Amino acid sequence: MNEVPERGAAVAAPPKKSRRGLAVGIVAALVVIGAAAWFFFGRGGSGMADFFDPNATTGILPGMTEEQIIEELNRIVEEGMFNISINTQISFPNGTAEGQAYIDNISANHYNMTVQIVLDDTGESVYQSGGIRPGQYIENITLSKALPKGSYKATAIFTAHDPEDQSEVGQAAAEVLLTVES
Repeated sequence: MNEVPERGAAVAAPPKKSRRGLAVGIVAALVVIGAAAWFFFGRGGSGMADFFDPNATTGILPGMTEEQIIEELNRIVEEGMFNISINTQISFPNGTAEGQAYIDNISANHYNMTVQIVLDDTGESVYQSGGIRPGQYIENITLSKALPKGSYKATAIFTAHDPEDQSEVGQAAAEVLLTVES
């Protein structure tokens, strides 16, 4: 039977969600936050901590002789080094003529090279080679910009490129003097 409350009597409100449900929601949120924190911070962020063997030791393998150690270190240094060779005084009969540069990527180098010559006072590039393989050289060059008669201090920038993908792996520079005779 439905009773109608008297005027001025209190009406019972619908039941509130239990506090137990709220507590379960908070605990679930904390579990998710904790799992995320462990994933990003406990595992090294990118999962790289799982990649490395925990039994690996940094250093030189026991039993290697001093000679073997030196040989290995020399091999590593040689792989990362490259030699540059260029005529440091390049003369041009005039601003549009060839000059003997003798740019050499010696055969002992492990990298392809490109060479750019830049004027020291303006930073302007006046020569850019294409790729030069180890064992190749460029004897004569022509400037990309005709320079008037005079002497110009410049820098030859050798850029070493990985032979597989031609990505840049390093640079070295040499001072050169460009002389335009007339």
